[in-house]
Amino acid sequence: MRRFFSVTLPQLKPVLLFTFILSTIGTLQLFDEPYTLTKGGPSDATLTIGMYLYQTGFRYFDFGYASTLAYVIVLLIALLTYVQFKVTGDEA
Repeated sequence: MRRFFSVTLPQLKPVLLFTFILSTIGTLQLFDEPYTLTKGGPSDATLTIGMYLYQTGFRYFDFGYASTLAYVIVLLIALLTYVQFKVTGDEA
């Protein structure tokens, strides 16, 4: 156990951090599955932020608001990535 926490886990930390960041980005950009299966579901039960962005831009033709949402998503991903770097103790 001591070898795992002293040697193995610190060596895996960059790989785990990279995996956490990519899974966070993938979660915030989820679009395909809910759109294909339910198109947002009853009363927007399965509406994701990616689907909301798509609906705002291409269903309601509010491209300014949709582009603002895209920038907010990018800033949210950057903030969450920064937090993940700080939690793991790596320099950002």
